[in-house]
Amino acid sequence: MFFRRKEVLVLCLLILLNFPLLGKKSGSNEVLLGIDVLIQSDFKLLWGKRVGLLTNSASRSRGQKLTVEHFVNNPNFELKAIFTPEHGFYTTVPAGKFVPDDSIYGVPVFSLYGNNRKPTPFQMSLVDVIVVDLQEVGVRSYTFISTLYYVMLASAESGVQVVVLDRPNPLGGNLVDGNVLEIEKASFVGIIPIPYIHGCTIGELATMINEEGWLGKNGTPKKCKLTVVKMENWRRDMKWENTGLEWIPTSPNVTSPNAVRGLAMFGALGELKIFNLGVGTNLPFQFFSIPRANFNRVQSLISKLNFDGVVFKVINSKKSIHSSKHLGMGFQVSFDSNKDARLFTYGMTLLFEVRKKFPDLFENLKLQSVEMFKKVTGTDKLFDYLIDGNETKFKDYLSNGLNEFVKIRSKYLLYR
Repeated sequence: MFFRRKEVLVLCLLILLNFPLLGKKSGSNEVLLGIDVLIQSDFKLLWGKRVGLLTNSASRSRGQKLTVEHFVNNPNFELKAIFTPEHGFYTTVPAGKFVPDDSIYGVPVFSLYGNNRKPTPFQMSLVDVIVVDLQEVGVRSYTFISTLYYVMLASAESGVQVVVLDRPNPLGGNLVDGNVLEIEKASFVGIIPIPYIHGCTIGELATMINEEGWLGKNGTPKKCKLTVVKMENWRRDMKWENTGLEWIPTSPNVTSPNAVRGLAMFGALGELKIFNLGVGTNLPFQFFSIPRANFNRVQSLISKLNFDGVVFKVINSKKSIHSSKHLGMGFQVSFDSNKDARLFTYGMTLLFEVRKKFPDLFENLKLQSVEMFKKVTGTDKLFDYLIDGNETKFKDYLSNGLNEFVKIRSKYLLYR
């Protein structure tokens, strides 16, 4: 049978339309996570190695398969250990609660929020490489950064390689807001000198930690053997909603992209135990009230605020929040995902306005709450200026060190 040239061209076009292109890239603009890129490469980075995997159930490939399921029984390498951060593998353990060791898929699970927060020499002896696949949230106080730090430190001390599978920053890659942590205030809720909202991916953070000499103590910096598997098609202007990815809860109260935004705005405020932020309901960090203050006076305060990209709507929790936890009258807080709202600055500004209008709320604060606020904000100064009523110094300090950080950060950005 003979075909004319036009018929042959039509036949070829039909074939191309009906069969996906072979090879690494299909021409799609969908965001491919680090795990997806590793899968495309047939895991060649890991062939023949004993592998440890730092992960949890929020870490999945684009097709929603758990990262750990891609690693278990892979014929090209041996998964010897699974490491988990705060909240455990299933992300259900409440904040600050002990996470025990476990096992899944017949593989030992070592908690890095249990008996130890840094992998032990024995645990490191089991592996040649630790792969990190964690969905960071873009907020300094979220402890996944500290867990990454201690894995990198243990790896630097043992010679074990670290491979970070990169993931999007749900707040986007352009928003940088808040004071830089003072290094003497370093703790597990803030371990490196970055702003409260850092605008980096976890791969960019890892590179910065390694190259800036932040690993180690007593003036003796260390470096680990670090490889970052970059994403494809992610851009800095993308918020989570632009990625086409489903949000999987990373902890009990970080259940959605808006919960991330609420955490960025209200997380530090919550440490003072003055506010109700919807934690434990189906609006975590998306509800605001002051239980010990007159609601009409609170409403008057809120009405005078002008936070671009943030809306406060009066609600009664009995009618609006289906939860076993009654919140009373308050405000549902919603966020415009298209805006780079300065969420930390907004939250701190709100806090100072509350201090001016309701000074009695700040009397007899518990020492533990004050110390946690200082740790989370990375300084003593913000609390001191707040209590002294020094609004100029308070607001100026909200951007302390920010310009210098932005210069440092520019060296490690992996995406445009």
